[in-house]
Amino acid sequence: MTTLVPSDSLRAFMEEASIRYNASIKASPAEKYLTEERGLTDATIERHHLGYVEDPFPGHEMYHGCLAIPYLTPDGSVTSIRFRRLDGEGSKYLTVAGDMTRLYNTAALTLPYSKVCVTEGEIDAMTAQQCGLPAVGVPGANSWQPVWHLLFKQYDTVFVLIDDDKAGHEFGQAVARSLDTARIVPMTGGDVNSFVLEHGPQALKGKINGRGLPGDGENT
Repeated sequence: MTTLVPSDSLRAFMEEASIRYNASIKASPAEKYLTEERGLTDATIERHHLGYVEDPFPGHEMYHGCLAIPYLTPDGSVTSIRFRRLDGEGSKYLTVAGDMTRLYNTAALTLPYSKVCVTEGEIDAMTAQQCGLPAVGVPGANSWQPVWHLLFKQYDTVFVLIDDDKAGHEFGQAVARSLDTARIVPMTGGDVNSFVLEHGPQALKGKINGRGLPGDGENT
């Protein structure tokens, strides 16, 4: 049975794996992908403890050559690791069998703001955070869990930064059905990351008018 909190042994396994993969990211294909294709800074990569699976832990052999995306609690411990293929083959994102669906970057929910952003995907959440906007990510357009509305009761407004496609709009509607404070914000022509790459961080802030949200970039 899948539980919200991993066992001590599983948590220790994932934390050790995350440390190893993070140590392998320098000069790796994952670092090149994140910085050159996605525009993420070294500070963002380190902040989120991103890694590269060069030497897989037992049971992670199938993720060799992937980007490792640990799911961190606000205190920095690891509850899960998702993987992204970099070779262009098969499914882009891979989840360990039996793992439950979780929100990404929940540390953003501990910041003292009355507004927050929700994105479709981890890299979009990292991108918004890098632009100075507190953001959590949902791992896929069909992954929103209605019970998560309890985590957002503290906010006056929840900006749902959706991909500009059918799946993205359906994702936005799913969130809006759970949260009467949701405000759907389509990313013109793509997703959060592609929008920022094309138009810049200030354009993303302009999408939501920057009201009630911080604007000091990676120090947020």
